[in-house]
Amino acid sequence: MRNLWQDKTTLAITCGKGIVPFLRQELTELGYEILGDNETMVGIRATNACRDILRLNLCLRTAQRVLWPFVQEVRCRTLDDLYRLAYYAPWEQVLDVDQPFFVSNATTNVESIRDTRMPTLRLKDAIVDRMRDKCGRRPTVGDYVPVRVEADGRTLYEKRAPLRGAMRVVRAALEDWLAELPDGQERAELLVEVDGYDLMSGELPISRIDFQTLKRRFERTFGSRLTEGTPGAAVFLWWEGTHAKIYIDTSGSSLSRRGYRKEGWVAPMQEALAAACVLATGWDRKSPFVVPFSGSGTPAIEAAMLARNMAPGLLRGDFAFMHLKGWDSIIPGERAGVSARKRFGASPHEIWREMTAQAKAAERPFDDPDLPKIIGVDWEDEAVDIADRNANAAGVGQNVDFFAEDFTDTPLPKTPGVIFMNPPYGERLEDEESLAPLYEGIGDWLRGTVPEGWRAWVFTSSRPLSLKIHLRHRDILPFKNGPLDCRLISYDVGGEFFDEPPAEPETPAAEETDEPEAPAAEETDEPEA
Repeated sequence: MRNLWQDKTTLAITCGKGIVPFLRQELTELGYEILGDNETMVGIRATNACRDILRLNLCLRTAQRVLWPFVQEVRCRTLDDLYRLAYYAPWEQVLDVDQPFFVSNATTNVESIRDTRMPTLRLKDAIVDRMRDKCGRRPTVGDYVPVRVEADGRTLYEKRAPLRGAMRVVRAALEDWLAELPDGQERAELLVEVDGYDLMSGELPISRIDFQTLKRRFERTFGSRLTEGTPGAAVFLWWEGTHAKIYIDTSGSSLSRRGYRKEGWVAPMQEALAAACVLATGWDRKSPFVVPFSGSGTPAIEAAMLARNMAPGLLRGDFAFMHLKGWDSIIPGERAGVSARKRFGASPHEIWREMTAQAKAAERPFDDPDLPKIIGVDWEDEAVDIADRNANAAGVGQNVDFFAEDFTDTPLPKTPGVIFMNPPYGERLEDEESLAPLYEGIGDWLRGTVPEGWRAWVFTSSRPLSLKIHLRHRDILPFKNGPLDCRLISYDVGGEFFDEPPAEPETPAAEETDEPEAPAAEETDEPEA
């Protein structure tokens, strides 16, 4: 019988593209043996499965998911093969029939599979059938909610959809309808309803169908469910070519979803990506960290959490491992604190309580006089207000100062530190031509105003715009921000005018590993633009 909580095993930690070096850094600092990696995954050896799974979910800043290999890589050519593979796996040993489960991600690259939803549905069918046959009843499949979109009395979409994909469904339905509208139509009667919540209804001008506003309403309505909660135990499928592998996803919703970003500004940066960028700058966690173009505050907040040694998992209320079988069962030989009975054993639940208490005790207090100065600047008052609220939700509101200023008026402490900038890219919000003066202004500011000793980093997807900075670069690190290929570039502050184009970064080859190719990184939040 397989026991998730007691078996010695290997674990696969997924992350976004470009983040692997910083995930490796985190894992090494935590003392783990790294078995190998590729562009979106690091494999490690777990010597104590229970404690390692809990610790990794609690502490990792740059990861997306912690995966336990449940069905090892085997040949799989068709959907029927996938069904048989999943059906004969001992799900009853790890899943609780009284707890819902869902497929957190299904990564498929199979020529014969054109509808990417089919592997997910076939996998669910196999698990449900197995649990029904072994346990006498069916488990609940979570994460699917009713979605209804109507326009002028016409039903555009009405069926169940994954909660995390509901906004994509709504947007696609409305965009198709808008594309079909005759010229001259100015108003429409609309209804957008997700899981019984009315997100948009009534007669509205066509020009006011703002997808960004609709997205914000969705996030405000379902924020806690999207960021903190998980609808049950989670299963993760990797299927490429003729081989498949099935994991138990111990995280559920992505670890990047900390839970503090209650509101987003225009195209907020994903939390794990922001944390990786902070690590990439080489910041010593003692000197000032300054963030012009701070938006909703994510990079500044991640820097503050890093400086205070705050475990990001403490901000979440729920993980998928809490819904697995044995969560409240005693593990012989384990201890969690000192109980009244002084028993030789503890449940994973008790170990988690002990671990989180230790993590809280290890935090630096918010009023520690040795904490570094962290500053965020944005020219929009609303963005600054949102960043303040997000920082307070993260518990670092007193450790980050946000200012509504132009970046050229950024208050710089006397002690040199790190400047991290994530300016608009020109991909969605503006065209590159209109943004060229902004990037030239960044170069002028770094060259003429910022004192020597500071280290400046600019995160952008636009190479032509980065050339407008006209400063000599030192490092170029490749990243992926949503669908965009981005680079984090360091510049010599106060240096001479330099017009040579930066060289393109070379992506290091992945290490050899016995693990299969990692599943591709799931879709992330909208990219910063």
